[in-house]
Amino acid sequence: MTERRPSLAGARILLGITGGVAAYKAPELVRALAKEGAHVSVILTKTARRFVTRDALRAVTRGPVLTGLFEHDALGPGPWFTGSNHSDLGMAHIGMAREADLVLVAPATANAIGKLAHGLADDLLSTALLATRAPVLLAPAMNVAMWEHAAVQANVATLAARSVTFIGPDSGELADGEVGMGRMATIEAIVAACATALAGAGGGGTGAGGGSNEGRPLAGRTVVVTAGGTEEPIDPVRVITNRSSGKMGFAVAEEAMRLGATVRLISARTSTAPPAGVERIEATSASAMATAVLTAMKDADALIMAAAVSDYTPADPKSKKIARENGGMALTLKSTEDILAKVRAKFPKKHLVGFALETDDELKRGADKLKRKGLDMIAVNNPTRQGSEFGSDMNEVTLLDATGKSEPLGLRPKREIAHAILLRVAKALNG
Repeated sequence: MTERRPSLAGARILLGITGGVAAYKAPELVRALAKEGAHVSVILTKTARRFVTRDALRAVTRGPVLTGLFEHDALGPGPWFTGSNHSDLGMAHIGMAREADLVLVAPATANAIGKLAHGLADDLLSTALLATRAPVLLAPAMNVAMWEHAAVQANVATLAARSVTFIGPDSGELADGEVGMGRMATIEAIVAACATALAGAGGGGTGAGGGSNEGRPLAGRTVVVTAGGTEEPIDPVRVITNRSSGKMGFAVAEEAMRLGATVRLISARTSTAPPAGVERIEATSASAMATAVLTAMKDADALIMAAAVSDYTPADPKSKKIARENGGMALTLKSTEDILAKVRAKFPKKHLVGFALETDDELKRGADKLKRKGLDMIAVNNPTRQGSEFGSDMNEVTLLDATGKSEPLGLRPKREIAHAILLRVAKALNG
């Protein structure tokens, strides 16, 4: 069964077009948004005008198409300038920013992303982005080398931490003939992401200031989140562990709190600081995490198991450090508890989400785990894929649910993946 897309009817979308080659697709994007019922207003940067004209955009939108800080379009009042904001017509960045339900930048160049990350405001679009209280959605498009540059990835991570969401980029042939990550997401994907962003922020609509509404679909719910990699002791000095950084679990915990949930974060070893303001329980080993999770789930609504729990633990851990032997040593391992299976057995009606980290045949293995553990949903990822490596701020996952539905999310910041997962959890919990 196809999931119904949230409505864009009546939503006011401020579209910023920056100077990437993909700007030529802007009229098609405006038309697609308008077809869904959205009122689209446009800010066109100076460089973007090399790829698309103001007249081409005016032909497909009833909203203003602006380029300068102190101008306003001749269209005058309409869906975009209502209520008390007529006085702001002469200050386009204030009027448009306040009226928007969503600000979309497509394409978003490396320059535009960098300016927003560092709070720079030297043109109409960058100023409007700082003035808005609406959700911000960016559709990056650039050369693969630029997208992979550490500075761009740092800027993306900074914006993701401020709840800016991203759609794409996609992998494929780029304008310069190279093949790699950097293509702007498809028009269809961008339109769907707009609907998701508006639904997560409390929806669009025709009321002025709709973008200032904070979406809290998990209000009144308690969500347990696990993070990090467990450590299984060999002796008091040595452990068996894995390369999990804890970033994915921390992103889920922070986003769940932002969406209104009471969050209990159960954390093993991590390589990054935990989110502020979240109740945190330390559980370094698989057995300690099992105990903590089972206790926390007694009055919780959902569990999101993002921790990388060791599958094996030493069968006979020593109380004293094992002395080095030149001939080596044999280590006997035993299986650890299957925490998710145990939680399902004890709490058959709780909502359970797992993660499956696989390096081959990912979807089949993920589907097997989903069924075997009795999960409602599982997020499958492969850390050997470019951009999804251990410790990265990005991840590429495919969501599988108990109905058999498969949904690839593509390479995105972990905060955005967390948001996508939690919206589905909220929908399930709220019926």
